[in-house]
Amino acid sequence: MTRSLRLLLVLSLSTAAFAQTPAPPAGGQAPPAGQARRPMPAPSNLKVLPKDTTAQQVITIMRGYEGQLGVECGYCHAKDPATGRNNFASDANPMKDRARVMMKMTASINADFLTQLTDPKPGNPVECGTCHRGMAKPSVFVPPPPAPRPAAAPPPPPSTSN
Repeated sequence: MTRSLRLLLVLSLSTAAFAQTPAPPAGGQAPPAGQARRPMPAPSNLKVLPKDTTAQQVITIMRGYEGQLGVECGYCHAKDPATGRNNFASDANPMKDRARVMMKMTASINADFLTQLTDPKPGNPVECGTCHRGMAKPSVFVPPPPAPRPAAAPPPPPSTSN
C-alpha cells in the first residue's frame, strides 16, 4: 500500500468519527428561499492532505482537530491583516507547520506501526486526541512512584548456648 493511500485511509477513518453537518452561515440564518449558498472555494496549499480533498472534507477534518485539541482555527491559521479573518492558505503561523508534522506522525504510527501488531489487533487508530485529550499542549505523563518495598526481616539473634 502506498504511503499516500495509507494516509488517505487514516484520514478517512479519523474523519468518519467527526463527521458533522455544515454550520449555518453567519448569523445562524439559512440563505433566503431561492438564494443559493455561495460555493466554498477549493482548498489550496494542501501539503499533507491529498490534493483532491474537498472543502467540506477539510472542514470536517479540521473540526475534528478542534475538538481533539481544544483549540479554534486561529491556533494554527494566520489572520489576514487586511480583513482580520483567518487566511487558511497562509503558512505565516508556525503552528501550522507543527500541525502538519503531527498529522504525518499520526499517519505513520497508524500505517507503519499499529499494522504490525497482531495480538491484539488495534481497533482504533491513533488520533490527535489520543495524546492531547482536548488540550492544545498535552500534559506530561508522570508515572506513580513505585510502591514501597517491605522492610527486610531482622536477622535472628545470635545463639547463646555453650
